[in-house]
Amino acid sequence: MRLISLKLIFALLLTTIAFPAFSPAQAQNPSADVVMVLPFENTSNRAEYNWVGESFADALAELLNKPGLVVVTSAERELAYQRLRLPETVIPSRATAIKLARQAKATMIVVGNYSVTPPAANNNTDKTPADGYVQVTSRVIKVNEGRTLGEVMDGGWATRQFDYGGPLTTLQDIHGRLAYQILYQRDKALPYSQNQIVQEATKIPQKAFEAYVKAVQLPLREELRANYLKNALRFYADSLGGAVYPQAAFELGRGYMSLGNWKDATEYFSKIQKKEPHYAEAAFYASLGYTKLGDYGRALATVVPLSSDLPLIGVYNNAGAVAVQAARENKNDAERKRLLAQGTDFLARASESAPADQMVHFNYGYALFLAGKFSEAAEHFRPVITSDQQDGQAYFLFAKSLAKLGKTEAATAADDMARRYLRNAYAKWETEWQKSQTTSGVTLRMRDVLNREEVFGLDREKRMTAEAGSPSSATQDLLIKARDLYQAGRDEEALPELHRVVMIEPTNAEAYLLSGRINLRRSDQEAAIAALKTAIFWDSKLIDAHILLGRIFLERGDRGEARKYALSAITIDPNNQEAIALQRQVTMGN
Repeated sequence: MRLISLKLIFALLLTTIAFPAFSPAQAQNPSADVVMVLPFENTSNRAEYNWVGESFADALAELLNKPGLVVVTSAERELAYQRLRLPETVIPSRATAIKLARQAKATMIVVGNYSVTPPAANNNTDKTPADGYVQVTSRVIKVNEGRTLGEVMDGGWATRQFDYGGPLTTLQDIHGRLAYQILYQRDKALPYSQNQIVQEATKIPQKAFEAYVKAVQLPLREELRANYLKNALRFYADSLGGAVYPQAAFELGRGYMSLGNWKDATEYFSKIQKKEPHYAEAAFYASLGYTKLGDYGRALATVVPLSSDLPLIGVYNNAGAVAVQAARENKNDAERKRLLAQGTDFLARASESAPADQMVHFNYGYALFLAGKFSEAAEHFRPVITSDQQDGQAYFLFAKSLAKLGKTEAATAADDMARRYLRNAYAKWETEWQKSQTTSGVTLRMRDVLNREEVFGLDREKRMTAEAGSPSSATQDLLIKARDLYQAGRDEEALPELHRVVMIEPTNAEAYLLSGRINLRRSDQEAAIAALKTAIFWDSKLIDAHILLGRIFLERGDRGEARKYALSAITIDPNNQEAIALQRQVTMGN
């Protein structure tokens, strides 16, 4: 695995050949980087100080979040570990760190190690023992270049290592000084002084910060974790006039939610204000908690504004479901109609965006059912019962919709299925329907878990937009232009456009693929190989890059490499005709 990683790194180093206009100064353009900070390694063999390593990851992720840099948050880093199935307690090797960066689409990684010397024994009870002493070493790896951050000196490349030491109680001061040096080394025109960064690093009271970092390393449901978080909140409030420590409140809310204690979970989630870390997730779960507690007014007041900031299916579904539930409970006819229309609108948007989501279909169908639109309602219940043929609630509502439409035979058949799967509840539901044409037993279906990957994706896009002026649309426009120039045979004009793409989005695999095609057409095989390997590095499923590399190596007589890429292409898509042809050529050669 290490050998493969080194080859990929070498490919990254060669990639500059593929972009003639790509100068070293541009390669370090501050607007081009996404940075991920990994927990620092404890080299002192004292497990009681493991929290110090996590403190660097959390603190630097906050402090490096400056204009010109997009920072991978601690939560995004956690997700990258999960995708690679790595325990979060593992300190990754250099090769694994680059894999993590690739998962998080980061172009810079901050790594480091530290040792802690505990306080010396002090027999004088009249004096406080000396503080423990921490010694830290850190460096920054530029993923695209495969080397440590540094600068050209005396004609060679000098790497930059950052070394700091001090009492453990000054840990946040060290965080600030290290963050400043990383920012300054990357951009000498940094508009911040070291004092400003250090002040930002020490804004959280030291005891509160230490308690929080120790807490988040413990399992979600552990009582000691909750105690640490409560201490963090208390220390923070005592030092800052009763203010709420938002990160600690969020984690405490998560802990109570995992235990099913929605009262306390909602209390802590609701403490987090807009613009604070984790606000979107906290608002989503606070709304869910209010719903479970029957407070539909506060649930709606929380989730409806969130739908503008977080336009996800789960948010639309829950907003619609809460509004429909509130409408069903409301006695005022005008207000009931307003709430039902609001809920129907949210669910319609969710249905358009996720036509295969059966939870949305059920809720939307029920909203239409309550509005008396039985034909449309039936069309939404139909896929629900097709997906789950034991869904008694859906059968019951489907049967009543069909009956309202005069489809007696089909309604009877659906009603029989409802009777079968609702079992004891059926008699009660049917009696209520016959008496008042109401369905109080039906439960609206809520999304209990917010897709964190989608949340992080939206947040990343917003940050990238703020940094580069809508990079997603910008890179697409540039790629379209480059493709058109390539198709017209205007390669010299296409390459600068691709260069601009990777300056905005250094992980854009398609740009490297097109660069590889252009360099191959120009008979520059080395540049083509470098670009194509980089394309695969950022998107391992990019089959065209595998096929082109296989053809290049076959032409060069390197059948071992050609066979490797032919096999990987066939593995990605066994039905791809170009992959099949390449596999046949390699096999015939044997």
